[in-house]
Amino acid sequence: MRNMVETLSDSKNINVVIIGIKSEKYLIKVEKVKEIYVPKDNIVPIPLADKTITGVIDIRGEVYSILSLRKKIYDEENLHHIHKDNRVLLLETNGVNLSILVDEVIGVKEIPTSVFNHGAPIIETDLDIKFIESVAIIEENTYILLDIDAFIKSFNIDLNYNRIEPISPSRKETKGGSSNISIETKRPDTSPISSSETYEIGGKLSELKDKIKLNPEQEDMLKEIGNIGSGNAVTALSRLIKKKIDIDLTNVGIVSFDNLTDQFGGPMEKVCGIFSQIKGAPQSSILQAFELKPLMKLISSLIGDDSQIDPENVSSKKDLDDFAISTITEMGNILAGHYASALADLTGTKMMINVPEFSVSDIGSIGKFLSQELKTIYTYIVVIKTSIKVVDYELNGVFLFIPGLDTLYKFFDQLGINYKPQESSRKFHKKSLNSDNLELTEIQRDALQEIGNIGSGNAANALAKMVNQKVTIAIPKVEMMTIDKFSKKLQTNDNLYTSWSNVKGKTRATVLTIFQISDIIEITAILTDDKKKKQLDLRKKYDSVEKFPEMYQSAMSELGNILASNYVSSLGDLLDIRLMTDPPDMIIDTKEQLFTNLRDQIGFLEKLSLVITTAVIITDIKIEGAFLFVPEIETLHELLKALEKFY
Repeated sequence: MRNMVETLSDSKNINVVIIGIKSEKYLIKVEKVKEIYVPKDNIVPIPLADKTITGVIDIRGEVYSILSLRKKIYDEENLHHIHKDNRVLLLETNGVNLSILVDEVIGVKEIPTSVFNHGAPIIETDLDIKFIESVAIIEENTYILLDIDAFIKSFNIDLNYNRIEPISPSRKETKGGSSNISIETKRPDTSPISSSETYEIGGKLSELKDKIKLNPEQEDMLKEIGNIGSGNAVTALSRLIKKKIDIDLTNVGIVSFDNLTDQFGGPMEKVCGIFSQIKGAPQSSILQAFELKPLMKLISSLIGDDSQIDPENVSSKKDLDDFAISTITEMGNILAGHYASALADLTGTKMMINVPEFSVSDIGSIGKFLSQELKTIYTYIVVIKTSIKVVDYELNGVFLFIPGLDTLYKFFDQLGINYKPQESSRKFHKKSLNSDNLELTEIQRDALQEIGNIGSGNAANALAKMVNQKVTIAIPKVEMMTIDKFSKKLQTNDNLYTSWSNVKGKTRATVLTIFQISDIIEITAILTDDKKKKQLDLRKKYDSVEKFPEMYQSAMSELGNILASNYVSSLGDLLDIRLMTDPPDMIIDTKEQLFTNLRDQIGFLEKLSLVITTAVIITDIKIEGAFLFVPEIETLHELLKALEKFY
């Protein structure tokens, strides 16, 4: 424990999750926790398992073992029913899906390391001392910092299991000089940049004249990233199907999606393309493409007798039943998740996979679709490609990892690869804005006001259809201010309900919907067909989302999702750029605390922000609210550029 205090003294603060088990409070370092999950009735018990193993749970296609901290501490406990305050903490482990069940999560807090410098305080606890990393004194209360690694090892779980290492080229040493990324502004010639496959960007992307030139060290690093990611994914696939899989060396380059057809014998070859976006790696994606008939044979063998598909006669997604669709989605999720997990472990970052989408089509159509989709997000693309083959099924496939430029630079930084972008060539960086140099012309302000008008108008129409009431909106306001100052403008001291969704794409933003508590209750009562509010205890003070019945919580979340997606989709259609919304988060709090929490959770809101505000009114039932659209300053230039065609 003394060594722990000495280690902590090197840094001033640490972030911890505060949890409760019975009447005791414990701390877990945030770096050990990947996600806090709310369990419902989807925990599957394991017969004859140790009582400290609660069961398993499927979270977005990943199966996690659940270890009970309560039963580990209190050995005499046998039964413990899941209740609404219980939480499952998904752990950051070396590729092993583990989680911990706790009675409640009290909060996440940054605490000074000085709280651990109290010698050896006397504590009374049922917890085995080997699970105690340190003890903190906070506001005269004692908290135990849990040693999660020791806790996991007590279950005889080996976190250092041997992975199948992919074959990789030896890394080249570069002597002297700096390793630069240079961006040429003339059209690329037909000669390759290096031994890796490099193409002119195909289709409409060929109109873009910028390209990236990678030096050998950078190429080797990106190849290694592809080898590690695909190696981890292939290991998962091999375990899933219990078959040998061959893997080729990874290639790196600016690859046209039109050239993807070369992997499958021509543009008319039928394939299944599985597309996944990565959270934690901005504007980055993973594409998996497999030959159709061999894949259908594999899927059919995985499902067994439950599926009625005929592998020889599948030509479109309509030919698949629910079992096949679910299995393909789950397989894509597992492979992309393992690919991203390996990269996250390598770079020390957090990456999560959104639920994948897939298409059954000819490879030429998929290539054209993706080139059009990615054109709205990327100025140019680097593709890290790895080919695989499942011999027993004669199945050929390919993994394409497409990192956004910010992610690419982050990889270079974290893996110690030097680069020096040439500012004279990186035109979009010269255009980048920040809160210090942002000056909008009157025309730009009018255009942004119209953005608010169109987005909120579309969201208001969606709201009107849901509540079957007339909804009107006010003229949007376009203002530059910190989010703290904005909170002071709200004319209420009551608690507010806020739903917010992050917007991703060529320009990034946050969409917020704000209502007073009484108003969100009225709206949700209509949506749930509970106009007399029989589901609610009206004597109760609803000062947090969690206090509402599950039906109300679900309706609120869906409301936030529909309003945000309608707001954003109308802008994407107008400007011909791809914009996507994350699932919404919700909070109820005072206006001051509300925006403090938002500032902490949405990083760019802590700076001077551009806020487009639109008041919304449901006249007949006297409900007032607001839509906020807060574009990220660093990518605002993309939004302004897309607006140029209108003024």
